[in-house]
Amino acid sequence: MIQYTIQRLLLLIPTMLGITLISFLILHVAPGDPVDLLVAGAASGDGMSTDKQKNIEETKAELRRQLGLDKPLFVQYLIWLSNLVVSYDPLTPFEQDAHLTDRLIGKLSPDDRRTLAVLEGEDRKRFLLERSQLDPSRQEALTSASFWAGKTIKVEQNYQYTGTGILLYEGSSFNLVTLNLGKSLMDQRPVIDHIRDRLPVTLELSLVGLTIAYVIGIPLGILLSVRQNTATDRSLTTVTYLMWSLPTFWVGMLLIIFLCNKEFLYWFPASGIESFNPDPKWSWLDRFLDHAYHMAMPILATTYSSFAVISRFMRTSMLENLRLDYVRTARAKGLGEYFVVMRHVLRNSLIPIVTLMAALLPALFTGSVFIETIFTLPGMGFLAVQSVVSRDFPTIMAIFTISSFLSLTGILIADLMLKLVDPRISFERRS
Repeated sequence: MIQYTIQRLLLLIPTMLGITLISFLILHVAPGDPVDLLVAGAASGDGMSTDKQKNIEETKAELRRQLGLDKPLFVQYLIWLSNLVVSYDPLTPFEQDAHLTDRLIGKLSPDDRRTLAVLEGEDRKRFLLERSQLDPSRQEALTSASFWAGKTIKVEQNYQYTGTGILLYEGSSFNLVTLNLGKSLMDQRPVIDHIRDRLPVTLELSLVGLTIAYVIGIPLGILLSVRQNTATDRSLTTVTYLMWSLPTFWVGMLLIIFLCNKEFLYWFPASGIESFNPDPKWSWLDRFLDHAYHMAMPILATTYSSFAVISRFMRTSMLENLRLDYVRTARAKGLGEYFVVMRHVLRNSLIPIVTLMAALLPALFTGSVFIETIFTLPGMGFLAVQSVVSRDFPTIMAIFTISSFLSLTGILIADLMLKLVDPRISFERRS
C-alpha cells in the first residue's frame, strides 16, 4: 500500500502539470485583456485626441511589460511554474541593511538589548554600532546607507518579508520562496493572502457538507434497502430522486426567497458567515452558534443532492449484496437480521460508496462557486467569480491550481479508504 501511495503521489506531478498548462492556455486564449480593465474607460479612446490615445497605448504597453504579458506564452507559463515551485528572490540593498541590523541586534547580550530598547533615535544607532564590532569599512557602508540614514531602527524585525509567496529560506542577500502566485490585478494584494482568507470557508462548506451527506445518506440507503417495495421505500425514493434532479443554484435561491425573506419566513440570514456587529462579550460558543446559524442554508444547499445520490447508491449496493449466497448462508446459520445486515452486508456495500467520494468532492468544490455567489460567502468560489469578471489571471490560476490539487488529493484518499473498508483489496501488482 505504501508503494501504491508513493506511485499515486508521483502521478500527481504530471497530472497537475497538464491541468495548469491547459488552464493557462485557456485563460490567455479567451477574449478580453486585463490591461484594458486596469486602464478602465480610458482604454476605449472615444472622444480623445491623438496624443492622449498615444499616451494610453504607451501606458498599456508598459503595463503589459510589468505584468509579463508581452512575453511568449510558453515563457509566461514557465515563469509562473517556477514561481509556484521555488523562486530566487534577491534582496534590495535597503532590505540587506535591515537584515544586517537584525543580525547585529541578535548578537547583543540580554542586558545590551534591554539598554537598546530604552534608547531612542540616534542614541540607539550609536549604541548598536559600539556593540556591533563591525570593521570600520562595513560600519561606514552601513551608516551611509539609505536604511540607516532615513529610518529609526527597531529592537527587532527591522526586516520583514513582504513578498507574494511563502518564505522557505531567509538569507542575508536572497530568499527562497515557494507558492509565489503573484499579486492580484484587482487590488494588488498578494494572491496567497486572498487564498489564506478564502480557502477555510470553501473547505468548511465542502467538508462539512460531505460529512453530513454521508451521515444522512448511508443510514437512509440502509433503511430503503431493508424496506424494499414498501410505502416508505416508494415515498422516500421519490423524494430522493426529486432532490437529485434539482439544480443547486435554483434550490439556493428558493431557500433565500422563502426562508431568508421577511415577506415569507425570515428564519435565517441570506448572506455572510457571521453577524455584522457581534457582541464583544460573546463566548466562543456564542460565536460558533452564530457562525453555524449563518452557514445553515449554504450547507443545506450544498448537501441535499449529495446525500440523495449517496442514499440511492447505498440502496442499490445493499440490495445487490442482500441477494448473494453469503447472506443466505448467514441467515441459514441462524444469525439475526440486524447482525446480517450491519455486520456482513453493510461493509461490503460501502465499497462503491467510498469510491463515490472521488466524484462528490470535486463536485462540491465546483458547486461552491454557485453557493458562495448566491449567499455572498467570502470563499474561493466567490473569489473565482470576481476574478473571472475582472480577468485577474494570477488569482484565477491560483484557484484552478489549488482546487485541482485538493480534488486529486480527495480522489487519492478515497482510493486508500477502500483498503480500510475491505482489507481483501490489494494495491500490489500480481506476478
